[in-house]
Amino acid sequence: MRLKLLCCIVLLSSLMNAQDITDSYLEERHIDSLIVLFDRHADDTLTAERIARKYIEKARLVNDSTKIARGYTRLSFVSDRREAIKFLDTAIQLSKNSTHKNFPTVGYLFKSYYLYENEEYERSLQSALLGYQSAREKNQIGHQITALHQINDINELWGDYQEALEAHLLTYKLLQQNKNSEQYEQNYLSSLEGLGRSYVNLKKPDSALYYFREGIIESLKAGDSATYYAFVSRSGTALYVKGDYDEALDSLQKADRYRNEFNNYYLPYYYYYVGSIYYDKGEVDKGMQYYTKIDSLYEERSVLYPELPEVYDKLISYHKDRGEDEIQLDYLYKLVVVLRLIENKKRNINKKTVNDYEIPKLVEEKETLISQLEQKNRASSTNLAWALGFLVVSIGFVLYYFRRQKQYKKRFENLMMNTRKDEEEETDEIEEIGISPEIIESIMTRLKVFESEKKYLSQRISLNEMAKDFETNSTYLSKIINLKKGKNFSQYINDLRIDYAVEELKENTTFRKYTIKAIANECGFKSAESFSKSFYKKHGIYPSYYLKQLQQTSG
Repeated sequence: MRLKLLCCIVLLSSLMNAQDITDSYLEERHIDSLIVLFDRHADDTLTAERIARKYIEKARLVNDSTKIARGYTRLSFVSDRREAIKFLDTAIQLSKNSTHKNFPTVGYLFKSYYLYENEEYERSLQSALLGYQSAREKNQIGHQITALHQINDINELWGDYQEALEAHLLTYKLLQQNKNSEQYEQNYLSSLEGLGRSYVNLKKPDSALYYFREGIIESLKAGDSATYYAFVSRSGTALYVKGDYDEALDSLQKADRYRNEFNNYYLPYYYYYVGSIYYDKGEVDKGMQYYTKIDSLYEERSVLYPELPEVYDKLISYHKDRGEDEIQLDYLYKLVVVLRLIENKKRNINKKTVNDYEIPKLVEEKETLISQLEQKNRASSTNLAWALGFLVVSIGFVLYYFRRQKQYKKRFENLMMNTRKDEEEETDEIEEIGISPEIIESIMTRLKVFESEKKYLSQRISLNEMAKDFETNSTYLSKIINLKKGKNFSQYINDLRIDYAVEELKENTTFRKYTIKAIANECGFKSAESFSKSFYKKHGIYPSYYLKQLQQTSG
């Protein structure tokens, strides 16, 4: 979506058919007509490059620095990213004193885009800030909004989510006040996407879905398939936060057919949400497969993603429960390193955003000075940096480990303070659910018998089977459990099983000798993973830790 938006700044599409373009033909054309010719043949990169170079040549003959800059900007459109950034740097330098309304602004904006695609977020932010300042000086509202979208997107990745939302809302307001500005339609779509993403990050899925669905409608009107599927994919993230896992997975997988149309960040984003859906559905092994793919991307690209700490935390817990200590230690080391790097990145980006909105030219000077100093001191400081880095990582590893163990210890002590699980509070409130009081009372009586006889320990228990046993229907049973127990059927059963496990492990020394998998089976769980996840969800510690502390206490 962002690439299309940026290209609209300076490119006009044409339906004219390509023609053979000779050197003599280009030589005869007036310089201004070459820009139109370039736009017509932009899809033919070889031809377009020849046209751009001829334009630069003619611009040099008339000594017009702004036109030379325009030529290098066009040349960047048909070059690979690294070359494109070099051409844009040339365009920026040539047009810094230009009175043209688009220069050097467009150079900064395109450079920011290419750096973002290369996942060089700090440099991308700096270019976007300079583009914003340039657009503001020239009173170009359309360019200002484009720059703000770029700034907001980077801050959303590594900054404060609430601040990101407020920035998106301000940008949206500015856009609505300037509906006649250039690139309004594309900026409007970008605003809808940005607002939706912010609400997802803030766990407000209904608000996110409002903006994503508006984006779907607008992209359909425009006949833009790639943008349509981008919004479909984003809707999947909001549905995940809402807990509609099947719909979320359907949206994400449907849009994945267009993955080649999306930016480099798409794959870790897709793997994270699909993996989280499977994880939260209880298909832990499948979820871990996607989390492992994210780790592989990090290893391959050495690029940070905001989701990495959560991913590594879950991978650590997963392999710990399986007794795979070496793998667990490897992921724990990566987590410590990633946390430190992400904290530095957040600090750098937040600082840059605060300082550089008003003084972008000082930033250029600062970066140049830093670069010169780094070149002078690099040889002498490399070994020291490695030593300090290793020390910081080691200290961070130790602090993280002990902090986590302290939390677990406190949770264990809180759990041990109760010799028996407190009875679940049942609400006496009467709520209209379309079921007679007699039926409710009958089912509640059967639930008490069900609990006292520990029928929840059966792995074959299901809502339908339980309803048949109670001589009622599954809808009635589900509604009454939700009303009286304050939880859904699955949570109700799992909580009963976890309460049983806690008490049995406290009182039964023989039970403590079982493996985690055996304990899980005895408590009605089909796998050690689902048991560990439910145990942690209820008490904040894993059963393996609880068991170990019990053994140490009794010893």
